[in-house]
Amino acid sequence: MLETRKSAPTERVPDAAADTESRDVTELLLGVLRSIEPYEACILEAEKDGDLEIAAFLRELRRQDLARAREATRLLRRSLEAAHI
Repeated sequence: MLETRKSAPTERVPDAAADTESRDVTELLLGVLRSIEPYEACILEAEKDGDLEIAAFLRELRRQDLARAREATRLLRRSLEAAHI
């Protein structure tokens, strides 16, 4: 019969795949946040050139990206909080 012995509680070994997946999601969410940066300069340039239709279009894109950025921020915050619990 095999001898049984007591051992120290095993520590949770980090799952490399889960860690990579978490990093991928974080990078994706950060990319969403970075996507809103270039709009203002393009909007100002379109207005300067008198192309108000392009400026309006870019404002709408910026508005949509801001909504996505807010949601990405919320999800990123939730993910980071969960990782530290």
